[in-house]
Amino acid sequence: MSAPSEPVFDKAEADALLPRLEPLLRDLQGAVLSDAMAGMQEHAAHGGRSNGAARAAASASRSAARIHAILEEIAEFGVILRDVATGLCDFPALREGRPVYLCWRLGEGEVGWWHPRDAGVAGRRPL
Repeated sequence: MSAPSEPVFDKAEADALLPRLEPLLRDLQGAVLSDAMAGMQEHAAHGGRSNGAARAAASASRSAARIHAILEEIAEFGVILRDVATGLCDFPALREGRPVYLCWRLGEGEVGWWHPRDAGVAGRRPL
């Protein structure tokens, strides 16, 4: 069964959260990309003649802080982020009295999927 502190969403509650969740996920994807780019710049600076390592490290630090803040905000909603690249999220829910996850991916207009807790995204089924 659900942990006592775990929120339980119905479809309407999950759908209502999407306008707040979508921009966070897009910001997260941008911060992850920025962090990766800063890491590549730092790597290149160590292998070449560039002296941009300090600037790249500062950029990576800002990106890491932003990533952490966004992940915390998503977790505070009670949403489980499964994959940053695709924006795949699970919402703890009940279906016929059993704990399941409502499943949504960034770009989908609404929460339209669910899966058993032990099945993962491969077990997604339409609502």
